[in-house]
Amino acid sequence: MKAIKVIEKLLMRDCAVKERQDSFDSCIVCTSTMLWRISSLFPESYIVANSAAQVFPNLASVYYAVKELKVPLIAVAGTTSFDFETFLNLTFQAAEFELKLLKKVYEENGEILLPLYGENRSQLNAALMEMNIDVQIEKLLSLNEFKEPVEAGELFVCGLVLDENGIYGDKPNFYLINFNGIKDPEEIRNHDLLKEIPESVRKRKVKRIHLQL
Repeated sequence: MKAIKVIEKLLMRDCAVKERQDSFDSCIVCTSTMLWRISSLFPESYIVANSAAQVFPNLASVYYAVKELKVPLIAVAGTTSFDFETFLNLTFQAAEFELKLLKKVYEENGEILLPLYGENRSQLNAALMEMNIDVQIEKLLSLNEFKEPVEAGELFVCGLVLDENGIYGDKPNFYLINFNGIKDPEEIRNHDLLKEIPESVRKRKVKRIHLQL
């Protein structure tokens, strides 16, 4: 049986010995399908993964990263390859809790976005993922435990989309779509706090499919 072979593989595979990570430079909340890429690209990050880059079902883990691990950055990261329709149609009762904000995004914006991107499912999913990330960050910043250190400049929050479908560019890359709750790409590019990033990078990598201004 396939499952038994997987168990055997888990039991038999040698684990490479690595030095334990004692400090982390960020807390990244991402979709589970991105976990392998996030962990390989950003090994210094404390990673929280779930089906749809949902912050609130794992809020205690995110708070732990801020409070105890002293991470200076929370990044909410989604992907253009995420299939919203599959998750919106889940009838399992627990999905109503875990995907509550995701479903709210679709209910409030689906009718607006379908005429714009309905023929292009990849663009539609990308626009919805942007809105999903916006809502996660908005809710996060509504809590004093996160809002206060952000306002004090001790913590930063950003939204990232991994473009796996060639929507923002011609090859897989991360794009910044939200910074401390700001959604306007031009405002993000010109933000004083991001001036350390080369202007050429800001011009190429700060983008959105759907502007909510």
